[in-house]
This record gives sequence, C-alpha cells and structure tokens, in this order.
Amino acid sequence: MSDISPPKILIRTPNWLGDLVMASGFIRAVLDYYPESEVDLIVKSGFENLPLPRRGKIIVFDSEEYSAGAFGKTLVSANYSHIYVLPPSFSSAWMAFQSKIPQRIGYAGEFRSLLLSKAKKHEGKPRSVHILKEYLNLLDPDLSLEKNPPHLETTSDWIENHLNSFQQTLPESYLVFTPGAVYGPAKQWPLEHFRTLAVQMIQLFGTSILILGTAEDAESGTEISEGLEGVHNYCGQTSLTEFLAILAKAKLLIGNDSGSMHLMGALQRPQIAVFGSTSPIWTAPVNPYASVLSRNLSCSPCFARTCRYGHYDCLTKIQPELVLQEAQKILLMKN
Repeated sequence: MSDISPPKILIRTPNWLGDLVMASGFIRAVLDYYPESEVDLIVKSGFENLPLPRRGKIIVFDSEEYSAGAFGKTLVSANYSHIYVLPPSFSSAWMAFQSKIPQRIGYAGEFRSLLLSKAKKHEGKPRSVHILKEYLNLLDPDLSLEKNPPHLETTSDWIENHLNSFQQTLPESYLVFTPGAVYGPAKQWPLEHFRTLAVQMIQLFGTSILILGTAEDAESGTEISEGLEGVHNYCGQTSLTEFLAILAKAKLLIGNDSGSMHLMGALQRPQIAVFGSTSPIWTAPVNPYASVLSRNLSCSPCFARTCRYGHYDCLTKIQPELVLQEAQKILLMKN
C-alpha cells in the first residue's frame, strides 16, 4: 500500500458566468482524473451558490475585500499541491504565485510565464479552439468536449426548492427569452426582433414566455413584453439559482451568447443561441439540443463590444422568422 498522499488540488475558476459554467466540464474531468483527491474551487463572489461539481469546498474570492496577491497569501497554509489557473489575467497568475502552491498550471500571456510553474501555449490562433477544450488541454490534450461537457449538479429536489423560493407563480409550460449580454450591444439580438418573435410564438404555440435577466435588463424586458398577454418580464427578480431552476423547467431558451446560454447548455436543455460579434467556434454551447444561429459575415467575428460600422448586421440580419423556424423544429421534435 502506497504512503503517497493524493494531490490536493485547487482550481481558480473564471470570472465570467458563461466561462465559469463551461469550466464545470473541466472540473468534472479533474475529479475523474484524480479520483482520490480533494478538489477545492476559488469562485468569484456572487457565483458561490451555483451547484458546481466538486469534491471539496468553495472558496469565495471578493476583489473588494482582497487584492489577488493578498488572497493568494491566505492559501499558503492549506498545502495544496496543484492549482489550475483558468482566467487569462495577470492577477490570477499572481494570486497563484503568492499562494506558493508548487504546481501552478495555466496559459502563458500577459507576462504570466514567470509566475506559473507550467505555462502552456495556446494552440493555433487566438479564439480558434473552444474555450472548454482549452481548459481541458491544461489537464490532458486527449480529453474531448463531447465526453466532458459542462455540467451542473441540479437534482429534481434542488430545482423544486429553488423554484419554490421564487416569489412569482410560474405557468405550467413556458419558453424563456434572455435578451441581455453583459459584454455589450454587439452580442445583443435587437429588442424589436425579440418582440416580433414573441408575438409570432404566442400566436403559433399559445404558450407563455418568461423574460429573464439582471436588473439592468428590466427596461429591455419591458420593451419586449409591454401590452403582450402571456409575456412576463422577470428581469432582476430572480437570484442566480432561481434563474437556473426556471431554465431547468423551460421548454426552450432563446437568447444571446451570454451566461444564460451556457447555463442552459449545462442543463442539456433545448436552446437557440444567437451569435453576433463573437464566434461559435470559441464559445458555442456544448449541448446536443442547441441550435446556433450566426450570419458569418465578412466582418465577423470581430469580438467587439460595439459595431465599428454602426449597422450590427451580424445581429439584425438574423430575422425573427428564421428563429421561429428553428423553434418550430425543436418544439415539434420534443413533443
């Protein structure tokens, strides 16, 4: 019997919701790769209640309370052997360096190589490989997306408990629209398209539509829903866990390349994802029930927050009728 203890592993998870959800596939892969190891997660404040896979504890990082370096020093006494640094920032590598964890694994760039014990170079051009595959390559290049998809630990009891905490009475059957995208307008399908689609879907399917998002999306939700019977604007009224539980019961999600898109992807539920300035090659949902719509214009993907030409053709030219056709295929296939 070996006296060697299994590695004690820490994962510095990404700061963006969508990236964090995609990273859940990497977390699961680490759990499988090191079946005897404790695997703790550093999670940005606000995301700590997500049901992420783990075999250890959630450590909350609040940048208003600690600098990255100071937070890293609080980890020294925990005696981790490995830390995987998923965010691409210098500060996350500095946190790892200050933790004095021997094996500090992440990608090179932003002068991080001196701070990491293993600084891996990106394969190919930037954003030409799916971001989850990039994470998996830090562990083992032979790991595939298909066998390591994003996954959240949502049991039936977990879903019902969080639905019960929501203050509104939900319809028996519903679709969800998520019109927001924190990144900027070059990722946001036009509100008038959402509204046109809502009218068409109510006429065709007669089902309720819930609009979900943050408090910042509330005006957008009003613009889509105002005067439309059966369309409910709940932007800013849910916690993140309630948001996830509502998605888990939805017949279909229609939304932008955003955190909510990846939440639905991790649930492996039907969705239509509208891409504008960003690339499905890099951040498409890893979900067999996802339909991805992108115009593939000559100027895209530009990855900009706003359109440098001012026309937003990559979004406006994805017409509501096209989305409606995709919705019909999905909903009729599921029924």
